[in-house]
Amino acid sequence: MLDSYPETLISIEWHSSSFTPGNSDFDIPEYSTRASLYGVGGIPHTQWNGVEETVGGYANGNWEPFMSTFTALYNSMVDNETPYDISINGYIGNEVSYDVTITMDSDMSSSNQKIDVFLVEDNIWSYWTGASQYHNARNVARDWLLSDDLTISEAGESEIFTGSFNLSDSWNSDSIKIIAVVQNYSSKQVYQVAQVNINDMNPDIDDDGIINVEDNCVDIFNPYQEDSDFDLIGDECDPCDNLVYVLGNLNGDILMGAPVLDVFDVLQLVNFLIDGNSHECQSDIMNINGDDFINVVDVISLIQMIMTGDM
Repeated sequence: MLDSYPETLISIEWHSSSFTPGNSDFDIPEYSTRASLYGVGGIPHTQWNGVEETVGGYANGNWEPFMSTFTALYNSMVDNETPYDISINGYIGNEVSYDVTITMDSDMSSSNQKIDVFLVEDNIWSYWTGASQYHNARNVARDWLLSDDLTISEAGESEIFTGSFNLSDSWNSDSIKIIAVVQNYSSKQVYQVAQVNINDMNPDIDDDGIINVEDNCVDIFNPYQEDSDFDLIGDECDPCDNLVYVLGNLNGDILMGAPVLDVFDVLQLVNFLIDGNSHECQSDIMNINGDDFINVVDVISLIQMIMTGDM
């Protein structure tokens, strides 16, 4: 099935120490953690999108009788909508560095949402003693590189996760992939998956000569890395100039290069209290009195700032 649906079907093989090919290193410590997530008992066990499972197999590793079941499960899930996009890039040096970017196309709560990054090795021709046969092991889990909480929840937001690892001499480096999974750890639902062979990663996706993990605008060409407000977001992609959007300057106006606080900022703050609408550059500069609440007291504090010129 992996060969039949290479763009839409991604798998990870986890091996219990009791069910591995002879003289193999397929079982890794992280197996027990992943197995406990799904309450794995009987083996073989397949888990589809985290929420549908099959348990059991046929003698001598014969999967053919299950193909109709697997195909039906695949067809029931392949067109599921998801708010997440995943891109994986990086480069190979003394170690392999990677960056996983999660972008949202629509809103979804981040509650219990996690990003997991796994390292797998594909196409391992191995001898299974119990079946007295050779089988091609696909996407065998080699390491669990990262598990972290997702904090983004609104359309247009993105989050980047980075890391690095060393390649084992016993692995075929041409068959090593990174697989990233967005999953809800409460419902177990998998919302998005992406994979890349490490040899296909792009270390500099905007071709500006700055590798992704060091680029302050990863996907916008900015070879000089200008960052006027020193917020680690390059000017070319920074929606909010922190030298302009200072405390109280809600409309972002300037005069001779300096931010201006006036009655128009007061009106912006009052409008927010009435309708709750604001843009991303205002969220950190509306709490005028610093009490973590935005209310009429902040309006009064802003008026006092304007009258006294205390910025």
